[in-house]
Amino acid sequence: MPKRTAAFAVLAVAIVAAALTIAFDWGWYAWIAALVIAAVALIVASLRSRPVLRTAAVVAAVAIVAAGVLVVRIPPVTSAGWKAGEDTLLIAADDKLAVTLNRQTHAVQGRAIADGDEVWKKSFGGSGSVRSQQLGEDSVLLFSDSDSSQRTNQAGVISIADGNTRWNQDVGQQEPFTTNGDIVVFSDNETTTGIEVTTGRKVWTHAGEVSAGSGGQSSYNPRRWVSRSDWVVIRGSGRTAPATVLDVQTGRVAATLRATGNDFVVAGKSFIDFGYAKNGRRLATGTPLAGGRSWQAEFGRSNSQELLDVVDGKARALYDRRAVYLDPETGEVREVPLVARWSVNWYDGRVGGRYVAVEERDRDHKVKAWAVADTLTGKLVDLEGRGQTVELTIARYSSDTAIARTTVVDAVGAKSNRYTWITDGTGRGELTTSDTNQRVEFAGPAAQLGDRITVLRKN
Repeated sequence: MPKRTAAFAVLAVAIVAAALTIAFDWGWYAWIAALVIAAVALIVASLRSRPVLRTAAVVAAVAIVAAGVLVVRIPPVTSAGWKAGEDTLLIAADDKLAVTLNRQTHAVQGRAIADGDEVWKKSFGGSGSVRSQQLGEDSVLLFSDSDSSQRTNQAGVISIADGNTRWNQDVGQQEPFTTNGDIVVFSDNETTTGIEVTTGRKVWTHAGEVSAGSGGQSSYNPRRWVSRSDWVVIRGSGRTAPATVLDVQTGRVAATLRATGNDFVVAGKSFIDFGYAKNGRRLATGTPLAGGRSWQAEFGRSNSQELLDVVDGKARALYDRRAVYLDPETGEVREVPLVARWSVNWYDGRVGGRYVAVEERDRDHKVKAWAVADTLTGKLVDLEGRGQTVELTIARYSSDTAIARTTVVDAVGAKSNRYTWITDGTGRGELTTSDTNQRVEFAGPAAQLGDRITVLRKN
């Protein structure tokens, strides 16, 4: 075979190898090798050509290597979505509108989710910092902390569709805790109040600080916002003081009981207290809040790390390699083992809700791989997108939805973050950024990456 023909054949093979390297993520060294082989083959193929062509071949060879090393690392000229503006955060969204808040001016805007065109605009008062929570699909709760010149906090609810203010009032030193859709619960160290979402009318008030809600909040982390709860727990001032369970809709006392400690949740229509049986196994005791019979159930606690919360309407105890679910009405125990060799990433993964970050380790206890597990099934969630995963965490979660942040290195060594919205056991949308330190906000189907807002789309 003539030397030139062989060189062209090698060039063709190198080009195919380069393409396969990107397709199958063979890595940086394979990519560089393919580029160098292609460059050498091009030079060899031009050796018997005229000087001008040989010079052009050398220039082309150098250009191939340089382009392969540099161009593939350049981010897109234009980013997806539309620009939100400086100091502006995405705080809520539905299928048509995205709602943004300017942290400096407190200006609130409703903008078309497709292109960012302004539909409505208003300003939320208050001299302190402003926080927000989306209440269902049609309302946004705005909350302003008091500062040195303002003794009371301010709260209000606006409509996502038209920006109209449904109500705006002082709430003393109370802060928002949870909602059931009709009532939003506020609490401070002394009092808990239920306020009607649509009118701002105070429906009920109860002495004491809220400690837990039935939407996934256990007593481990009181005062963190819970997206939805039908019941809330008011703890007494001392460790031995009884706990009072309130109906969020009416504020009526559903039960007053003594918990054995801080290990309890409210799931379904039951208060579930976790203690220990004489044999050392975990003992869960269920007390009905709206009719029914009490129950007790035993199960094994497999390691020192444990998380108690509410998932899929059931109480869940999460351990390294399994999840234990308890039916709130009957106490029936269902154990869900995670996929073999995978365990919960407690320290780097931000654990909570149905989906958890998991890792696989080798015999030397070094991490081999990262993934997301569905604790309802024990299976790994299929996260789309190429690249070698070098880190994975749950960036945000609720009881049934999670945002997975996967840091990946592609075939040419470039590092990027990929954010995947997970619900119903699968990834529903994806967003990638080459800036691994960029702040990301999520609201419904929309995501804010830096100063740009886009809709999460299935690839």
